[in-house]
Amino acid sequence: MQTVRATNPLRVLACTAALAALTVSGVALAQDSSGFPQRDIELVVGYNAGGGYSSWAQALEDKLGNNVNVLVRHMPGAGGVVATNYVYRAKPDGYTIGIFNLGGLAATQTASDVAYDLTQMAWLGRLSLDPTIMVVGTDSEFSKPADFRGRDKTVVSTKGLTANATITGAVTFDRMDVGWKALNHSGTSEAILSIIRGDSDVSWGSYDSLKQYIENGDLRMLMYYDASRNPEYPDVPTPSEIGLPAEINEAFNTNRVLGAPPGSPENVIKTLEKAIEQAVKDPEFLDRIAKMEVSVQYLDGNATAKVVNSAVKGFSDYKDTISDLLSNK
Repeated sequence: MQTVRATNPLRVLACTAALAALTVSGVALAQDSSGFPQRDIELVVGYNAGGGYSSWAQALEDKLGNNVNVLVRHMPGAGGVVATNYVYRAKPDGYTIGIFNLGGLAATQTASDVAYDLTQMAWLGRLSLDPTIMVVGTDSEFSKPADFRGRDKTVVSTKGLTANATITGAVTFDRMDVGWKALNHSGTSEAILSIIRGDSDVSWGSYDSLKQYIENGDLRMLMYYDASRNPEYPDVPTPSEIGLPAEINEAFNTNRVLGAPPGSPENVIKTLEKAIEQAVKDPEFLDRIAKMEVSVQYLDGNATAKVVNSAVKGFSDYKDTISDLLSNK
């Protein structure tokens, strides 16, 4: 039988007051959450300024209302890892969210110790899907991917060893038995200039970000990473068409996804998710995005979570190659 002890009246009074305070605080927090958003939201981007992220922020801001601002904070470093760590550790209240390039982050998580776990993030939606491409300079001696086979001194223009594009190149050349070294740069324009000058031989990047350089004659596309060829460039093969594993066709494509810290309140997630869905269907926003030559392939939060989980699992097939790459950081 449990023994019942005499209770100090002062202790009861103190505990009652504390409980009341917690109850009031809890009600206030619930009210704050239900009225979300009540102040400005920070949208963290793991890359340098540019890329049209302000347009995404503006569209989200318009749909959230409440006179709040969505402020873009650029936090470059380690192919987006720095920004992802920051968002992952942020207070889960909806006021810090991030836009992420899924491929590079999933690969990095698979092959090295990181502070984040993409499978635990609160996913809000996918904004776009952008195929990866392999490019060389217009005057390059290389006219097809097979021209690199047997080489052991190929110079790859990169934007960090953890970047999705670099990982794509590493896996591709590993499967082709090509020896290479990285010539690193701080951004896309510098990486492309390196190829044009002849300082490097080849590079990888997203189709949307490199399309303009192909159209103006600075670059030539040698390979298009997708399930089928790009109809605008029907002569450019996909990886499986040159003998690479079929899963490489789409494994390294750029999924740009929006997420919040783990443990974010469900009502906050739903509010953000609804605003994102409304934004990507807004004709005015779509016109702005079209002028930037960026396409939208929206998925809701649940579907995005499935894409993320699949990517993290899929990258395990290339863990050894990615680990070797990241060990040279």
